[in-house]
Amino acid sequence: MRTLLTLGFIFIVFASQAVWVTFSPVLTFAAEEIGVSVEFLGLLAVTYPIFFLILTIPSGLLLDRDFKRWFLFGSVATFFAAAGRFVSFNYYWLLVCQLSGALGQPFLLNAFVPYASQLYEERRTAVISVLSLSMYLGTVFALATGLKLYTIGGLKILIMPAALIAVLGILLILVSIRGVEFRKAEKFAVKQFGGVLRRKDLWIIGAILGFGVATFDNLATWLQPALSSEGLERVAGDAVALAIILGLIGVAVIPDRIARKNLRTIYMRSITPLIGMFFVILIFAVNDVLLFVFLGVSGFLMLPAYAIIMDWIGKFCEKDVHGSAAGFVGLTSRAISVALTLGAIYFITSAELYFAYLTLPVMIAFILTLMLPNDLRISQLQNGQR
Repeated sequence: MRTLLTLGFIFIVFASQAVWVTFSPVLTFAAEEIGVSVEFLGLLAVTYPIFFLILTIPSGLLLDRDFKRWFLFGSVATFFAAAGRFVSFNYYWLLVCQLSGALGQPFLLNAFVPYASQLYEERRTAVISVLSLSMYLGTVFALATGLKLYTIGGLKILIMPAALIAVLGILLILVSIRGVEFRKAEKFAVKQFGGVLRRKDLWIIGAILGFGVATFDNLATWLQPALSSEGLERVAGDAVALAIILGLIGVAVIPDRIARKNLRTIYMRSITPLIGMFFVILIFAVNDVLLFVFLGVSGFLMLPAYAIIMDWIGKFCEKDVHGSAAGFVGLTSRAISVALTLGAIYFITSAELYFAYLTLPVMIAFILTLMLPNDLRISQLQNGQR
């Protein structure tokens, strides 16, 4: 039953992320067919980050209170979002479905750590990595295949993969969840959240994650216009795609190895100055070869950091607050990433200015890693206390 439930979780996370950006690759075409402005249709994707900011901490607290109930809530909400769009392509119905997906997403993403810790303590890092990989793949799949699917069969074919995967995911979850036991708190853990807020390491890893996500989001959002000053705007999409592909490989192979050797802190201290150096070089010498090499290596190293940071929570936080801690780190990181991504609009007039802007969050992240305690030392202290 545990294996079936995990497969269902993987599928429903994939569907959640695919629902998020379903229309992004075909925004102008879909808007015309649905009969709304591009801006209105684009707002569907905006609901996800907005709801995540609002719900990440409440969802974490609820998962700590009764994991099974709220995990199931997030899964059902995501299923409705993906499958419900077959009912109608009326914009307001699509908005209802999208809001359902945005509502479910925080309950799914903040469930990574408590799920893996409760069911797979001995393989916690590997399970978190697989769930993180599913999260990234759902987004990449929707962005990479959207135009082709829409060209083949319009809106129905466009939404079909996410719907089918969501159906498979919810069926596996419903069939297996009764046979799996999760911890259930005796009382609502709001007071315990105060302990989460007092943990310096969670503030630090939340900020590190935020600066890392901001860097990646900026590349995905603003690289193309920034490179236009150098006549390289045509290679921006391919360079970011390479970073994502290599990043997915990194997620699959890096986190578990780092966790087994207790090198989480050392890993983050090592990659941040290297990536910062890449951007410094690009300030003074930008060409297509350097872009592909530097962004490819950066993607390979940066994307696994999400799973490593989630594993930090699973390793060093009490199990009773895994959901709350994940929610808090998610809120901190998302607030920073949104602010820096919006701020980048003032720095895209030239490639030099843009890469200088990107260097700043990476170097701040490096400084923060120096403030982070060595995870091997924390493990020794925890073992001593036991």
